[in-house]
Amino acid sequence: MAKSNQVEVALEERANEGKQERGHELMPRRGVAIMSGAGALLLFLLTYLLSLDRIVGMYVDDAWYVMLAKALATGQGYTLINSPSPGILPLYPPAFPWLLSFAYQFAPQFPQNVWLFKSISIAAMLGVGIVAYRYFVRDRKLPHFLALGIALVTVVSPPLVLFATTTVMAECVFMLTQLSAIAVIERCARAGKRGRVWHYALLGAALASFAFLTRSIAFALVVAAFVYLLKERLLRAALIFAVGVVLFVGPWMLYARLHAPTAEQRMDQGGQIVEDYMTQVWRRVAGEPYLGTASVKDISARILMNTVRILRSEVGAAFVAPLTQLIKYKSPRGGEIFVLILSMLAIVGFVSVALERVTLAEIVVPLSLAIIVAWPWLPQRYVLPLAPFIVFYILIGLQVVQRLSRRLCQISNPRPRWVAAGIVVWCAVAINTLSNGKYILSLHGPPAERPGRVRNFDEVEAMFKWIRENIPKEEVIATFNPALVHLYTGHKTIFPDHPTANWGDWRRPGVRYLVFTPWHREPVFSPTESGSKVVYQSRSNQNLRVVYLDTERVETVK
Repeated sequence: MAKSNQVEVALEERANEGKQERGHELMPRRGVAIMSGAGALLLFLLTYLLSLDRIVGMYVDDAWYVMLAKALATGQGYTLINSPSPGILPLYPPAFPWLLSFAYQFAPQFPQNVWLFKSISIAAMLGVGIVAYRYFVRDRKLPHFLALGIALVTVVSPPLVLFATTTVMAECVFMLTQLSAIAVIERCARAGKRGRVWHYALLGAALASFAFLTRSIAFALVVAAFVYLLKERLLRAALIFAVGVVLFVGPWMLYARLHAPTAEQRMDQGGQIVEDYMTQVWRRVAGEPYLGTASVKDISARILMNTVRILRSEVGAAFVAPLTQLIKYKSPRGGEIFVLILSMLAIVGFVSVALERVTLAEIVVPLSLAIIVAWPWLPQRYVLPLAPFIVFYILIGLQVVQRLSRRLCQISNPRPRWVAAGIVVWCAVAINTLSNGKYILSLHGPPAERPGRVRNFDEVEAMFKWIRENIPKEEVIATFNPALVHLYTGHKTIFPDHPTANWGDWRRPGVRYLVFTPWHREPVFSPTESGSKVVYQSRSNQNLRVVYLDTERVETVK
Protein backbone atom coordinates (compact mmCIF):
# COMPACT_ATOMS: atom_id res chain seq x y z
CA MET A 1 0.00 0.00 0.00
CA ALA A 2 2.82 2.36 0.94
CA LYS A 3 4.61 1.47 -2.29
CA SER A 4 1.45 2.21 -4.28
CA ASN A 5 1.20 5.60 -2.61
CA GLN A 6 4.83 6.30 -3.43
CA VAL A 7 4.23 5.47 -7.10
CA GLU A 8 1.19 7.77 -7.23
CA VAL A 9 3.20 10.57 -5.61
CA ALA A 10 6.05 10.05 -8.10
CA LEU A 11 3.66 10.12 -11.05
CA GLU A 12 2.01 13.29 -9.73
CA GLU A 13 5.40 14.95 -9.26
CA ARG A 14 6.39 14.00 -12.82
CA ALA A 15 3.13 15.43 -14.15
CA ASN A 16 3.71 18.65 -12.22
CA GLU A 17 7.25 18.84 -13.58
CA GLY A 18 5.85 18.45 -17.13
CA LYS A 19 3.37 21.24 -16.52
CA GLN A 20 6.12 23.46 -15.17
CA GLU A 21 8.32 22.70 -18.19
CA ARG A 22 5.47 23.54 -20.59
CA GLY A 23 4.79 26.65 -18.55
CA HIS A 24 8.44 27.69 -18.80
CA GLU A 25 8.30 27.05 -22.55
CA LEU A 26 5.32 29.40 -22.90
CA MET A 27 6.27 32.04 -20.36
CA PRO A 28 9.90 33.15 -20.01
CA ARG A 29 11.63 34.21 -16.86
CA ARG A 30 10.37 37.47 -15.44
CA GLY A 31 13.52 39.37 -16.33
CA VAL A 32 13.43 38.19 -19.95
CA ALA A 33 9.73 39.05 -20.22
CA ILE A 34 10.28 42.56 -18.83
CA MET A 35 13.26 43.28 -21.06
CA SER A 36 11.63 41.95 -24.24
CA GLY A 37 8.40 43.80 -23.45
CA ALA A 38 10.28 47.04 -22.82
CA GLY A 39 12.21 46.64 -26.07
CA ALA A 40 9.01 46.01 -28.01
CA LEU A 41 7.37 49.06 -26.42
CA LEU A 42 10.36 51.25 -27.27
CA LEU A 43 10.32 50.07 -30.89
CA PHE A 44 6.58 50.73 -31.07
CA LEU A 45 6.83 54.27 -29.68
CA LEU A 46 9.77 55.24 -31.89
CA THR A 47 8.02 53.88 -34.99
CA TYR A 48 4.66 55.55 -34.44
CA LEU A 49 5.69 58.86 -32.92
CA LEU A 50 8.37 59.51 -35.53
CA SER A 51 5.99 58.52 -38.37
CA LEU A 52 3.30 60.97 -37.24
CA ASP A 53 2.42 63.72 -39.74
CA ARG A 54 -0.31 66.33 -40.20
CA ILE A 55 -2.04 64.71 -43.20
CA VAL A 56 -5.76 64.11 -42.89
CA GLY A 57 -8.65 63.38 -45.22
CA MET A 58 -6.73 62.02 -48.19
CA TYR A 59 -8.60 58.71 -47.90
CA VAL A 60 -11.92 60.62 -48.04
CA ASP A 61 -13.50 58.40 -45.36
CA ASP A 62 -11.24 59.82 -42.66
CA ALA A 63 -12.36 63.35 -43.53
CA TRP A 64 -15.95 62.24 -42.94
CA TYR A 65 -14.98 60.74 -39.57
CA VAL A 66 -13.34 63.98 -38.43
CA MET A 67 -16.21 66.14 -39.68
CA LEU A 68 -18.80 63.96 -37.93
CA ALA A 69 -16.70 64.12 -34.75
CA LYS A 70 -16.84 67.91 -35.03
CA ALA A 71 -20.62 67.78 -35.45
CA LEU A 72 -20.97 65.68 -32.29
CA ALA A 73 -18.46 67.72 -30.29
CA THR A 74 -20.13 71.04 -31.17
CA GLY A 75 -23.62 69.84 -30.26
CA GLN A 76 -24.97 69.72 -33.81
CA GLY A 77 -25.75 66.01 -33.61
CA TYR A 78 -24.77 63.16 -35.88
CA THR A 79 -25.52 65.02 -39.10
CA LEU A 80 -23.74 66.17 -42.26
CA ILE A 81 -22.83 69.72 -41.29
CA ASN A 82 -21.19 70.24 -44.67
CA SER A 83 -24.46 69.82 -46.57
CA PRO A 84 -26.57 72.77 -47.79
CA SER A 85 -29.59 70.70 -46.70
CA PRO A 86 -29.66 70.51 -42.87
CA GLY A 87 -30.42 67.42 -40.82
CA ILE A 88 -29.09 64.68 -43.12
CA LEU A 89 -28.11 61.54 -41.21
CA PRO A 90 -24.94 59.84 -42.48
CA LEU A 91 -25.12 56.10 -42.94
CA TYR A 92 -21.62 55.55 -41.51
CA PRO A 93 -21.68 53.72 -38.15
CA PRO A 94 -21.27 56.24 -35.29
CA ALA A 95 -18.79 54.62 -32.87
CA PHE A 96 -15.53 55.93 -34.33
CA PRO A 97 -16.73 59.55 -34.85
CA TRP A 98 -18.11 59.41 -31.30
CA LEU A 99 -14.68 58.35 -30.04
CA LEU A 100 -13.00 61.14 -32.01
CA SER A 101 -15.48 63.69 -30.68
CA PHE A 102 -13.88 63.51 -27.23
CA ALA A 103 -10.58 64.56 -28.79
CA TYR A 104 -12.40 67.37 -30.63
CA GLN A 105 -13.92 68.62 -27.37
CA PHE A 106 -10.51 68.57 -25.71
CA ALA A 107 -8.80 70.43 -28.59
CA PRO A 108 -11.35 72.06 -30.95
CA GLN A 109 -8.85 73.90 -33.19
CA PHE A 110 -8.67 72.18 -36.59
CA PRO A 111 -6.24 71.21 -38.13
CA GLN A 112 -3.99 71.70 -35.09
CA ASN A 113 -5.86 68.84 -33.35
CA VAL A 114 -5.17 66.23 -36.04
CA TRP A 115 -2.35 64.68 -33.99
CA LEU A 116 -4.85 64.04 -31.17
CA PHE A 117 -7.18 62.11 -33.48
CA LYS A 118 -4.26 59.99 -34.63
CA SER A 119 -3.18 59.33 -31.06
CA ILE A 120 -6.40 57.30 -30.65
CA SER A 121 -5.33 54.98 -33.47
CA ILE A 122 -1.78 54.79 -32.10
CA ALA A 123 -3.12 53.81 -28.66
CA ALA A 124 -5.35 51.24 -30.36
CA MET A 125 -2.33 49.68 -32.10
CA LEU A 126 -0.52 49.43 -28.76
CA GLY A 127 -3.60 47.62 -27.46
CA VAL A 128 -3.52 45.31 -30.49
CA GLY A 129 0.04 44.29 -29.62
CA ILE A 130 -0.82 43.56 -25.99
CA VAL A 131 -4.04 41.65 -26.72
CA ALA A 132 -2.44 39.69 -29.58
CA TYR A 133 0.48 38.61 -27.38
CA ARG A 134 -1.80 37.45 -24.56
CA TYR A 135 -4.14 35.70 -27.00
CA PHE A 136 -1.42 33.69 -28.73
CA VAL A 137 0.23 32.69 -25.44
CA ARG A 138 -2.94 31.87 -23.51
CA ASP A 139 -5.37 30.64 -26.18
CA ARG A 140 -2.99 29.28 -28.84
CA LYS A 141 -0.33 28.01 -26.42
CA LEU A 142 2.55 29.53 -28.37
CA PRO A 143 5.92 30.16 -26.71
CA HIS A 144 6.71 33.69 -25.57
CA PHE A 145 9.18 34.56 -28.32
CA LEU A 146 6.77 33.46 -31.07
CA ALA A 147 3.70 35.22 -29.62
CA LEU A 148 5.75 38.39 -29.16
CA GLY A 149 7.00 38.09 -32.73
CA ILE A 150 3.44 37.81 -34.11
CA ALA A 151 2.30 40.78 -32.03
CA LEU A 152 5.28 42.89 -33.05
CA VAL A 153 5.24 42.03 -36.76
CA THR A 154 1.59 43.12 -36.74
CA VAL A 155 2.00 46.47 -35.00
CA VAL A 156 5.08 47.50 -37.03
CA SER A 157 3.47 46.48 -40.33
CA PRO A 158 4.02 49.55 -42.58
CA PRO A 159 0.42 49.61 -43.92
CA LEU A 160 -0.95 49.67 -40.36
CA VAL A 161 1.60 52.29 -39.30
CA LEU A 162 0.41 54.38 -42.25
CA PHE A 163 -3.26 54.02 -41.27
CA ALA A 164 -2.49 55.16 -37.71
CA THR A 165 -0.14 58.07 -38.49
CA THR A 166 -1.12 59.40 -41.93
CA THR A 167 -4.89 58.93 -41.81
CA VAL A 168 -7.71 59.13 -39.28
CA MET A 169 -9.26 55.87 -40.45
CA ALA A 170 -11.14 53.43 -38.20
CA GLU A 171 -9.04 50.35 -39.06
CA CYS A 172 -6.83 50.40 -35.95
CA VAL A 173 -9.68 50.87 -33.46
CA PHE A 174 -11.75 48.24 -35.27
CA MET A 175 -8.82 45.82 -35.21
CA LEU A 176 -8.36 46.23 -31.45
CA THR A 177 -12.06 45.82 -30.73
CA GLN A 178 -12.45 42.75 -32.94
CA LEU A 179 -9.35 41.06 -31.50
CA SER A 180 -10.47 41.86 -27.94
CA ALA A 181 -13.94 40.44 -28.63
CA ILE A 182 -12.40 37.21 -29.94
CA ALA A 183 -10.15 36.93 -26.87
CA VAL A 184 -13.08 37.51 -24.46
CA ILE A 185 -15.37 35.01 -26.20
CA GLU A 186 -12.57 32.44 -26.02
CA ARG A 187 -12.36 33.15 -22.28
CA CYS A 188 -16.10 32.59 -22.11
CA ALA A 189 -15.74 29.25 -23.90
CA ARG A 190 -12.97 28.17 -21.50
CA ALA A 191 -15.13 29.07 -18.51
CA GLY A 192 -17.76 26.67 -19.89
CA LYS A 193 -20.85 26.44 -17.76
CA ARG A 194 -19.00 27.27 -14.57
CA GLY A 195 -18.63 30.50 -12.66
CA ARG A 196 -19.24 33.95 -14.14
CA VAL A 197 -19.63 32.93 -17.76
CA TRP A 198 -22.36 35.54 -18.30
CA HIS A 199 -19.84 38.31 -17.54
CA TYR A 200 -17.65 37.20 -20.45
CA ALA A 201 -20.65 36.71 -22.75
CA LEU A 202 -21.95 40.21 -22.03
CA LEU A 203 -18.50 41.80 -22.34
CA GLY A 204 -18.00 39.94 -25.62
CA ALA A 205 -21.35 41.27 -26.83
CA ALA A 206 -20.33 44.82 -25.92
CA LEU A 207 -17.00 44.53 -27.76
CA ALA A 208 -18.54 42.86 -30.82
CA SER A 209 -21.26 45.53 -30.89
CA PHE A 210 -18.71 48.34 -30.69
CA ALA A 211 -16.78 46.69 -33.52
CA PHE A 212 -19.99 46.54 -35.58
CA LEU A 213 -20.76 50.19 -34.83
CA THR A 214 -17.21 51.03 -35.93
CA ARG A 215 -17.13 48.96 -39.12
CA SER A 216 -20.20 47.10 -40.38
CA ILE A 217 -18.01 44.24 -41.62
CA ALA A 218 -18.03 43.13 -37.95
CA PHE A 219 -21.36 41.51 -38.82
CA ALA A 220 -19.13 38.49 -39.53
CA LEU A 221 -17.75 38.68 -35.96
CA VAL A 222 -21.24 38.87 -34.42
CA VAL A 223 -22.53 35.87 -36.38
CA ALA A 224 -19.34 33.88 -35.80
CA ALA A 225 -19.36 34.47 -32.02
CA PHE A 226 -22.98 33.33 -31.70
CA VAL A 227 -22.33 30.21 -33.82
CA TYR A 228 -19.16 29.44 -31.88
CA LEU A 229 -20.90 29.59 -28.49
CA LEU A 230 -23.60 27.26 -29.82
CA LYS A 231 -20.89 24.92 -31.14
CA GLU A 232 -19.35 24.83 -27.68
CA ARG A 233 -22.80 23.92 -26.30
CA LEU A 234 -22.99 27.11 -24.27
CA LEU A 235 -26.63 27.91 -24.98
CA ARG A 236 -26.99 30.28 -22.02
CA ALA A 237 -23.89 32.23 -23.01
CA ALA A 238 -25.06 32.37 -26.66
CA LEU A 239 -28.44 33.78 -25.62
CA ILE A 240 -26.80 36.37 -23.34
CA PHE A 241 -24.48 37.35 -26.18
CA ALA A 242 -27.37 37.67 -28.65
CA VAL A 243 -29.50 39.73 -26.27
CA GLY A 244 -26.52 41.95 -25.47
CA VAL A 245 -25.85 42.64 -29.16
CA VAL A 246 -29.51 43.50 -29.73
CA LEU A 247 -29.48 45.90 -26.78
CA PHE A 248 -26.23 47.57 -27.82
CA VAL A 249 -26.78 47.74 -31.59
CA GLY A 250 -30.57 47.79 -31.86
CA PRO A 251 -31.12 51.48 -30.94
CA TRP A 252 -28.74 52.69 -33.64
CA MET A 253 -30.21 50.36 -36.27
CA LEU A 254 -33.74 51.54 -35.44
CA TYR A 255 -32.72 55.20 -35.35
CA ALA A 256 -30.84 54.93 -38.66
CA ARG A 257 -33.82 53.27 -40.31
CA LEU A 258 -36.30 55.87 -39.04
CA HIS A 259 -34.07 58.82 -39.98
CA ALA A 260 -32.55 57.47 -43.21
CA PRO A 261 -31.92 60.19 -45.81
CA THR A 262 -34.84 60.77 -48.13
CA ALA A 263 -34.47 60.48 -51.90
CA GLU A 264 -34.36 64.27 -52.09
CA GLN A 265 -31.63 64.51 -49.43
CA ARG A 266 -29.57 61.82 -51.17
CA MET A 267 -29.84 63.77 -54.41
CA ASP A 268 -28.94 67.07 -52.70
CA GLN A 269 -25.83 65.73 -50.94
CA GLY A 270 -24.75 62.80 -53.11
CA GLY A 271 -21.96 60.34 -52.49
CA GLN A 272 -21.36 57.21 -50.46
CA ILE A 273 -22.11 58.88 -47.15
CA VAL A 274 -25.87 58.81 -47.81
CA GLU A 275 -26.07 55.40 -49.49
CA ASP A 276 -27.03 52.23 -47.64
CA TYR A 277 -24.81 49.18 -47.92
CA MET A 278 -27.06 47.20 -50.23
CA THR A 279 -27.04 50.09 -52.71
CA GLN A 280 -23.25 50.22 -52.54
CA VAL A 281 -22.92 46.46 -53.10
CA TRP A 282 -24.69 46.91 -56.41
CA ARG A 283 -22.35 49.70 -57.52
CA ARG A 284 -19.52 48.87 -59.87
CA VAL A 285 -17.30 50.72 -57.39
CA ALA A 286 -18.50 51.74 -53.91
CA GLY A 287 -19.05 55.48 -53.60
CA GLU A 288 -18.78 56.12 -57.34
CA PRO A 289 -22.34 56.13 -58.71
CA TYR A 290 -21.21 57.72 -61.99
CA LEU A 291 -19.59 54.36 -62.90
CA GLY A 292 -22.99 52.68 -62.99
CA THR A 293 -24.72 49.67 -61.46
CA ALA A 294 -23.21 46.19 -61.38
CA SER A 295 -24.91 43.16 -62.88
CA VAL A 296 -24.85 39.66 -61.38
CA LYS A 297 -22.05 38.84 -63.83
CA ASP A 298 -20.11 41.91 -62.65
CA ILE A 299 -20.45 40.83 -59.01
CA SER A 300 -19.25 37.31 -59.82
CA ALA A 301 -16.24 38.78 -61.61
CA ARG A 302 -15.62 41.11 -58.64
CA ILE A 303 -15.63 38.18 -56.18
CA LEU A 304 -13.13 36.31 -58.31
CA MET A 305 -10.94 39.40 -58.83
CA ASN A 306 -10.87 40.29 -55.12
CA THR A 307 -10.08 36.68 -54.21
CA VAL A 308 -7.15 36.71 -56.60
CA ARG A 309 -5.98 40.08 -55.22
CA ILE A 310 -5.98 38.72 -51.69
CA LEU A 311 -4.04 35.60 -52.67
CA ARG A 312 -1.57 37.45 -54.91
CA SER A 313 -1.07 40.62 -52.87
CA GLU A 314 -2.93 41.27 -49.60
CA VAL A 315 -1.66 38.28 -47.62
CA GLY A 316 1.88 39.48 -48.27
CA ALA A 317 0.95 43.05 -47.32
CA ALA A 318 -0.48 41.82 -44.02
CA PHE A 319 2.71 39.90 -43.19
CA VAL A 320 5.77 41.56 -44.70
CA ALA A 321 4.71 44.31 -47.10
CA PRO A 322 8.19 45.80 -47.78
CA LEU A 323 9.67 42.47 -48.93
CA THR A 324 6.63 41.82 -51.10
CA GLN A 325 6.95 45.24 -52.74
CA LEU A 326 10.70 44.80 -53.26
CA ILE A 327 10.31 41.44 -54.96
CA LYS A 328 7.48 42.76 -57.12
CA TYR A 329 9.62 45.75 -58.09
CA LYS A 330 12.50 43.47 -59.13
CA SER A 331 10.22 40.90 -60.75
CA PRO A 332 6.42 41.35 -60.82
CA ARG A 333 5.97 37.68 -61.56
CA GLY A 334 8.35 36.69 -58.78
CA GLY A 335 6.49 38.94 -56.34
CA GLU A 336 3.19 37.28 -57.16
CA ILE A 337 4.70 33.82 -56.73
CA PHE A 338 6.16 34.84 -53.36
CA VAL A 339 2.80 36.07 -52.08
CA LEU A 340 1.05 32.99 -53.47
CA ILE A 341 3.45 30.82 -51.48
CA LEU A 342 2.59 32.79 -48.33
CA SER A 343 -1.12 32.42 -49.15
CA MET A 344 -0.76 28.67 -49.62
CA LEU A 345 1.07 28.42 -46.29
CA ALA A 346 -1.75 30.40 -44.65
CA ILE A 347 -4.37 28.06 -46.14
CA VAL A 348 -2.43 24.98 -45.03
CA GLY A 349 -2.03 26.47 -41.56
CA PHE A 350 -5.72 27.35 -41.34
CA VAL A 351 -6.78 23.82 -42.34
CA SER A 352 -4.30 22.27 -39.92
CA VAL A 353 -5.58 24.38 -37.01
CA ALA A 354 -9.23 23.81 -37.95
CA LEU A 355 -8.74 20.03 -38.13
CA GLU A 356 -7.28 20.07 -34.62
CA ARG A 357 -9.94 22.37 -33.14
CA VAL A 358 -12.14 25.11 -34.57
CA THR A 359 -11.86 28.22 -32.41
CA LEU A 360 -13.72 31.51 -32.91
CA ALA A 361 -10.99 32.86 -35.20
CA GLU A 362 -11.49 29.95 -37.61
CA ILE A 363 -15.09 31.12 -38.06
CA VAL A 364 -14.47 34.88 -38.08
CA VAL A 365 -11.69 34.83 -40.70
CA PRO A 366 -13.52 32.98 -43.51
CA LEU A 367 -16.80 34.84 -42.86
CA SER A 368 -14.97 38.18 -42.98
CA LEU A 369 -13.18 37.22 -46.19
CA ALA A 370 -16.51 36.21 -47.77
CA ILE A 371 -17.81 39.75 -47.16
CA ILE A 372 -14.55 41.37 -48.27
CA VAL A 373 -14.41 39.65 -51.66
CA ALA A 374 -18.01 40.67 -52.39
CA TRP A 375 -17.46 44.34 -51.53
CA PRO A 376 -16.86 46.68 -54.52
CA TRP A 377 -13.57 48.14 -53.33
CA LEU A 378 -9.91 47.19 -53.05
CA PRO A 379 -9.65 44.59 -50.25
CA GLN A 380 -6.41 45.63 -48.49
CA ARG A 381 -7.89 47.90 -45.81
CA TYR A 382 -10.43 45.20 -44.90
CA VAL A 383 -7.88 42.38 -44.79
CA LEU A 384 -5.38 44.22 -42.56
CA PRO A 385 -7.42 43.84 -39.33
CA LEU A 386 -7.05 40.08 -39.79
CA ALA A 387 -3.23 40.39 -39.89
CA PRO A 388 -2.42 38.63 -36.57
CA PHE A 389 -4.36 35.55 -37.66
CA ILE A 390 -2.87 35.58 -41.16
CA VAL A 391 0.64 35.64 -39.67
CA PHE A 392 -0.29 32.85 -37.26
CA TYR A 393 -1.67 30.64 -40.05
CA ILE A 394 1.44 31.24 -42.19
CA LEU A 395 3.69 30.11 -39.34
CA ILE A 396 1.55 27.04 -38.66
CA GLY A 397 1.59 26.24 -42.38
CA LEU A 398 5.37 26.54 -42.36
CA GLN A 399 5.53 24.11 -39.46
CA VAL A 400 3.28 21.62 -41.29
CA VAL A 401 5.52 21.77 -44.36
CA GLN A 402 8.57 21.36 -42.13
CA ARG A 403 7.12 18.22 -40.51
CA LEU A 404 6.25 16.72 -43.88
CA SER A 405 9.72 17.41 -45.26
CA ARG A 406 11.32 15.76 -42.22
CA ARG A 407 9.21 12.65 -42.71
CA LEU A 408 10.01 12.51 -46.42
CA CYS A 409 13.72 12.97 -45.72
CA GLN A 410 13.54 10.59 -42.74
CA ILE A 411 15.24 13.03 -40.39
CA SER A 412 15.21 11.42 -36.94
CA ASN A 413 16.85 14.22 -34.96
CA PRO A 414 14.77 17.34 -35.76
CA ARG A 415 15.41 20.83 -34.46
CA PRO A 416 13.24 22.27 -31.66
CA ARG A 417 9.63 22.71 -32.71
CA TRP A 418 9.29 26.45 -33.23
CA VAL A 419 12.79 27.43 -34.43
CA ALA A 420 11.96 27.90 -38.13
CA ALA A 421 8.74 29.80 -37.38
CA GLY A 422 10.58 32.03 -34.89
CA ILE A 423 13.32 32.85 -37.41
CA VAL A 424 10.73 33.72 -40.09
CA VAL A 425 8.58 35.94 -37.90
CA TRP A 426 11.51 37.84 -36.39
CA CYS A 427 13.03 38.35 -39.85
CA ALA A 428 9.67 39.85 -40.84
CA VAL A 429 9.83 42.15 -37.78
CA ALA A 430 13.31 43.30 -38.86
CA ILE A 431 12.23 43.91 -42.48
CA ASN A 432 9.14 45.89 -41.44
CA THR A 433 11.22 47.90 -38.96
CA LEU A 434 13.86 48.77 -41.56
CA SER A 435 11.14 49.90 -43.97
CA ASN A 436 9.59 52.10 -41.29
CA GLY A 437 13.02 53.54 -40.50
CA LYS A 438 13.60 54.41 -44.14
CA TYR A 439 10.22 56.15 -44.29
CA ILE A 440 10.93 58.09 -41.09
CA LEU A 441 14.26 59.32 -42.45
CA SER A 442 12.57 60.58 -45.63
CA LEU A 443 9.73 62.16 -43.62
CA HIS A 444 12.16 64.21 -41.55
CA GLY A 445 14.62 64.85 -44.39
CA PRO A 446 14.89 67.75 -46.86
CA PRO A 447 11.48 68.99 -48.19
CA ALA A 448 12.23 67.89 -51.76
CA GLU A 449 12.93 64.33 -50.59
CA ARG A 450 9.89 63.89 -48.35
CA PRO A 451 7.25 61.27 -49.25
CA GLY A 452 4.99 62.16 -52.14
CA ARG A 453 1.85 62.17 -49.98
CA VAL A 454 3.40 64.84 -47.73
CA ARG A 455 4.36 67.06 -50.67
CA ASN A 456 0.90 66.61 -52.16
CA PHE A 457 -0.73 67.63 -48.91
CA ASP A 458 1.33 70.82 -48.78
CA GLU A 459 -0.18 71.74 -52.14
CA VAL A 460 -3.67 70.76 -50.99
CA GLU A 461 -3.39 73.13 -48.03
CA ALA A 462 -2.21 75.91 -50.37
CA MET A 463 -5.30 75.36 -52.54
CA PHE A 464 -7.59 75.46 -49.52
CA LYS A 465 -6.00 78.72 -48.43
CA TRP A 466 -6.72 80.17 -51.89
CA ILE A 467 -10.36 79.04 -51.63
CA ARG A 468 -10.77 80.69 -48.22
CA GLU A 469 -9.35 83.94 -49.54
CA ASN A 470 -11.03 84.07 -52.97
CA ILE A 471 -14.38 82.27 -52.95
CA PRO A 472 -17.25 83.89 -50.98
CA LYS A 473 -18.43 81.83 -48.00
CA GLU A 474 -21.99 81.58 -49.32
CA GLU A 475 -20.85 79.66 -52.42
CA VAL A 476 -21.57 75.91 -52.41
CA ILE A 477 -18.71 73.77 -53.71
CA ALA A 478 -18.96 70.43 -55.53
CA THR A 479 -16.07 68.07 -54.78
CA PHE A 480 -15.25 64.38 -54.51
CA ASN A 481 -13.96 65.00 -50.99
CA PRO A 482 -16.79 67.09 -49.47
CA ALA A 483 -15.86 66.67 -45.80
CA LEU A 484 -12.21 67.68 -46.25
CA VAL A 485 -13.05 70.77 -48.30
CA HIS A 486 -15.62 71.79 -45.68
CA LEU A 487 -13.24 71.26 -42.76
CA TYR A 488 -10.53 73.45 -44.30
CA THR A 489 -12.64 76.15 -45.96
CA GLY A 490 -15.94 76.28 -44.08
CA HIS A 491 -17.90 76.12 -47.35
CA LYS A 492 -20.98 73.98 -47.78
CA THR A 493 -20.09 71.07 -50.04
CA ILE A 494 -21.79 68.36 -52.09
CA PHE A 495 -20.66 65.30 -54.02
CA PRO A 496 -21.20 65.46 -57.82
CA ASP A 497 -22.98 62.13 -58.24
CA HIS A 498 -23.49 61.99 -61.99
CA PRO A 499 -20.86 63.93 -63.92
CA THR A 500 -20.81 63.17 -67.61
CA ALA A 501 -17.94 62.86 -70.04
CA ASN A 502 -18.64 66.47 -70.97
CA TRP A 503 -18.38 68.32 -67.69
CA GLY A 504 -20.06 71.34 -69.23
CA ASP A 505 -23.34 69.39 -69.11
CA TRP A 506 -23.04 68.85 -65.36
CA ARG A 507 -24.86 71.48 -63.32
CA ARG A 508 -26.45 71.70 -59.87
CA PRO A 509 -28.55 74.74 -58.92
CA GLY A 510 -26.51 77.14 -56.82
CA VAL A 511 -23.21 75.30 -57.43
CA ARG A 512 -20.65 77.22 -59.45
CA TYR A 513 -17.35 75.77 -58.23
CA LEU A 514 -15.85 72.32 -58.63
CA VAL A 515 -12.80 71.44 -56.50
CA PHE A 516 -10.46 68.57 -57.35
CA THR A 517 -8.38 67.00 -54.58
CA PRO A 518 -5.67 64.34 -55.15
CA TRP A 519 -8.00 61.36 -55.02
CA HIS A 520 -6.90 58.83 -57.61
CA ARG A 521 -10.40 57.83 -58.67
CA GLU A 522 -11.73 61.27 -59.62
CA PRO A 523 -13.14 61.36 -63.15
CA VAL A 524 -11.08 62.94 -65.90
CA PHE A 525 -11.88 66.61 -66.41
CA SER A 526 -11.19 68.51 -69.62
CA PRO A 527 -11.88 72.25 -69.39
CA THR A 528 -11.51 72.65 -73.15
CA GLU A 529 -14.37 70.20 -73.72
CA SER A 530 -16.60 71.54 -70.95
CA GLY A 531 -16.20 75.25 -71.64
CA SER A 532 -15.59 75.88 -67.92
CA LYS A 533 -12.67 77.86 -66.55
CA VAL A 534 -9.87 76.63 -64.33
CA VAL A 535 -9.46 79.44 -61.80
CA TYR A 536 -6.82 77.76 -59.67
CA GLN A 537 -4.30 75.06 -60.51
CA SER A 538 -1.37 73.80 -58.50
CA ARG A 539 2.04 74.41 -60.03
CA SER A 540 3.34 70.86 -59.72
CA ASN A 541 0.21 68.72 -59.28
CA GLN A 542 -2.07 69.15 -62.28
CA ASN A 543 -4.92 67.30 -60.55
CA LEU A 544 -5.29 69.99 -57.89
CA ARG A 545 -7.57 72.68 -59.26
CA VAL A 546 -10.62 74.80 -58.77
CA VAL A 547 -13.04 75.05 -61.69
CA TYR A 548 -15.60 77.80 -62.22
CA LEU A 549 -18.67 76.21 -63.76
CA ASP A 550 -20.26 79.39 -65.11
CA THR A 551 -19.79 80.63 -68.65
CA GLU A 552 -18.33 83.95 -67.58
CA ARG A 553 -14.66 84.56 -68.33
CA VAL A 554 -12.53 84.25 -65.23
CA GLU A 555 -8.80 84.81 -65.21
CA THR A 556 -6.86 81.62 -64.51
CA VAL A 557 -4.80 81.80 -61.34
CA LYS A 558 -1.64 79.75 -61.11
